[in-house]
Amino acid sequence: MSNPLLSQPIHWVENYAELAELCAKWRACKMLAVDTEFMRTQTYYPIAALLQVNDGEANYLIDPKAIEDLSPFTGLLTDANILKVLHSCSEDLEVFQRLLNVVPVNLFDTQVAAALCGFGFSVGYGNLVKAALGKELPKSETRSDWLQRPLSKAQVEYAAVDVEDLYQLANYLILKLKTDNRLFWATEECASLLQNYANNQGDENCYTRIKQGWRLNRPKMAILKSLAVWREQRAQKRDIPRNRVIKEHSLMDIAMVAPEHVSQLRKFEGISERMIRSDGDELIALVEAAKNSDPESFPPLMDKPLTSSENKWAKKLRAAVVRIGEEKNIAPELLMKKRGYEAITRHFFEQQNDDLEYIQEQLEPYLNSWRRALLQEPLANVIYGEE
Repeated sequence: MSNPLLSQPIHWVENYAELAELCAKWRACKMLAVDTEFMRTQTYYPIAALLQVNDGEANYLIDPKAIEDLSPFTGLLTDANILKVLHSCSEDLEVFQRLLNVVPVNLFDTQVAAALCGFGFSVGYGNLVKAALGKELPKSETRSDWLQRPLSKAQVEYAAVDVEDLYQLANYLILKLKTDNRLFWATEECASLLQNYANNQGDENCYTRIKQGWRLNRPKMAILKSLAVWREQRAQKRDIPRNRVIKEHSLMDIAMVAPEHVSQLRKFEGISERMIRSDGDELIALVEAAKNSDPESFPPLMDKPLTSSENKWAKKLRAAVVRIGEEKNIAPELLMKKRGYEAITRHFFEQQNDDLEYIQEQLEPYLNSWRRALLQEPLANVIYGEE
């Protein structure tokens, strides 16, 4: 094979019959490495350009532009008997959701596995492959046009290398996880990843991602929520990025001022005359409806940023977690994320109860099963004041 980075053949799959035959064959596999290439520059939804599969013997590049019926592949992704290997899968999940209306079950994310094996959490795929397998991956095709046909030879080989190495990387990480008795941790974390993805699919909570929302009281939070949901649904309907509907800071301005007339919208930066003509009446109606809604239905206040003294205390929590991560060779970012430190700080700051057993019990909601044994006592010691 001319490409030294490839050791297995490449098969281009562009018709239903071949795809169905391959998927029937793959039902006997215990593990498949799966990757996607997509475009998402001017759209809300990702546009699937290529699906890659490696079964340990060959690389298969499936063309979703040429195959109208992808149901055999859908069935494969939802087969719980087959381990589907992806890397940093959040965007891939969006591709599958949009293209096939499913996400993979029995998922193994090599980014999660790598964090449990001491490679760090934010390490890029190329650097991870180099560290684990000793291979240097090409970067030249990362931003190329994957919707063009035919794909260039460089694109085809890039896509094949990615998924071939992913299969080998998974074998390497699974063996290491088994040796360290951490395979169950990875399994549990990947299941949690899928659950979190499912939990975030609705539009109702999109307002919570607006960074300055904590500045608003509950009546104005109701306005922000209504506007944010409207923006999300309009972006979906038009299939354009959210900020092309209306920018986040404009949502905040409207929620803060609560205008009563379309003419008032002209005062806000980023709202054009064109937008006022097309959407102005609807925006004012949304504001009015939110203002007149039942106060009991108003969203809860968003958490304010930690104060200086709270931040110092949160840093003590993080230092304890980092220390455990170094001792156990686990990426501290996987052990606990920023929002975890902030939530614990808000719960326990200036804790008056000095009962260590009580504090450990109260920590339960913040720690899932595999984290509990590692973090419960060190965090309780910080809260208790022993660190």
